[in-house]
Amino acid sequence: MTFVLPVPRAFFVSKVDAWISGIAVAAGFTCLSIAAPMVLFSTSSAERAVLAGVVLVTLVLPIWLLLDTNYTVTGEELRIRSGPFRWSIALSEVRAVSPSRSWLSSPALSLDRILVQYGVARSVLVSPREKQRFVDCLRERCPAAHITGF
Repeated sequence: MTFVLPVPRAFFVSKVDAWISGIAVAAGFTCLSIAAPMVLFSTSSAERAVLAGVVLVTLVLPIWLLLDTNYTVTGEELRIRSGPFRWSIALSEVRAVSPSRSWLSSPALSLDRILVQYGVARSVLVSPREKQRFVDCLRERCPAAHITGF
């Protein structure tokens, strides 16, 4: 009888560029400064509720994304969490890993990114603070993946 030890999870927080934080906070407060007077001076309670909901979402979502974007590599998958959004990628499907500075929307809070290609034609951009440790972890757990540029 052979025993297989479970592979420990590796947890990585997202690197956050200061300018992205600034834009997120500025956008939230800009929305608040525009919508707050409308909420205060509105005569319709339905209108107030809608405006309050918009303000809440535009304040909470950027903060949630900034505080809760992370990546977990388990024995079987790469789990990506960015605020309310979630991705699960089977490590067996990871085809290629390379550096990127793409501006595409992604669960990455820095332009110092890693492109993870998986499945037939899918990809995701991530920005772990400990970039080399993240790549080394994928290199160890995805031996068939083509990992370049690190």
